[in-house]
Amino acid sequence: MTEGKSEKVYKVFENIAEGYDAANDRISLGMQKSWKKELVDALMPASSVLDVCTGTGDIALAVKKENPSASVCGLDFSPAMLEVAKSKKGAEEISWVQGDAMNLPFADESFEAACISFGLRNTPDYGAVIKEMRRVLKPGGIFACLDSFVPENAFIRTFYGVYFGSIMPLIGGATEHKEEYLWLNQSTKEFLSPTALTRLISSCGFDSVEVKKMLFGSCCLHIAVK
Repeated sequence: MTEGKSEKVYKVFENIAEGYDAANDRISLGMQKSWKKELVDALMPASSVLDVCTGTGDIALAVKKENPSASVCGLDFSPAMLEVAKSKKGAEEISWVQGDAMNLPFADESFEAACISFGLRNTPDYGAVIKEMRRVLKPGGIFACLDSFVPENAFIRTFYGVYFGSIMPLIGGATEHKEEYLWLNQSTKEFLSPTALTRLISSCGFDSVEVKKMLFGSCCLHIAVK
């Protein structure tokens, strides 16, 4: 099962790398920028930051822009996504690494902050990723996870289901990549609840887990400290 999910996710992101940023803006109705700013702000003023599942590098680049003196590394397993990241303005100031989120190629206590944005739900083993991120954090380091969730409110969940099940795949991928965006919706439906993720983060050894809910809980930012 684990290997199957890894292969599926790899193919999805290789196929949608071009145009991924614009699609995310359309899907979130432009709100992803404010959500990601919350994440970037949570990482300040760390002098060394790891962005796991960096994708097209928007978080890594935003961190560097907000904190120019910081050492920033973006890691992803998709070569196509990293190629898009490397083509962006300011990319030469970031260290880009192709690697596995469940087996990070860094020494213990290498970073003051580590984040993952809309990526955890697409990994085969959430706990393994969180433990690896904790391993590479220095004591007192910041962990931040931004991701999509199915809203807990039944009324909101009805509209959410219609939008993300029928409308979002067409807005995001049109007919060419509709299946890939259907998968991204499926990965959200199969993901943990915000409360369950809080418990998992705590069980992986983090302290003081804080949760910020946005858009009726369809997007949540979890922040914790090692």
